[in-house]
Amino acid sequence: MVVSPWQSHQRPDSNREFVGLVSYLPLKGWRGFIRFQRYVRRIRRQLETAEGLVGYSLLARFLERRFWTLSAWDDETSLMAFVLSEPHRTAMKDLQPVMGPTKFVRWRVRGSEVPLSWDEGLRRVESTST
Repeated sequence: MVVSPWQSHQRPDSNREFVGLVSYLPLKGWRGFIRFQRYVRRIRRQLETAEGLVGYSLLARFLERRFWTLSAWDDETSLMAFVLSEPHRTAMKDLQPVMGPTKFVRWRVRGSEVPLSWDEGLRRVESTST
């Protein structure tokens, strides 16, 4: 298991609410692995300039082909602007055939809860049905 350190992009106000997001991204097989990794690199570059991003971390279980993201955003608008921008938008379409059932869970977090906890993120995604 590989966990990237939390990448902070802004210092959150501890009294304000933000949007937390955990995503679960399983690959069906090894066929799409290289393409998936290329998009991960591109999307990480996209995150460097994403408006409204508070911070993020990635978790990978390579041998199981299972991947997670954990992020915090100013609001739903900034999160959706990121999702619908390139290269993320194309990645969603291009990777769909090689992905297993994905999960995305959003919740409200206080700035004092940032950086987000992987224990909390995994608990939320695992308790959500597909």
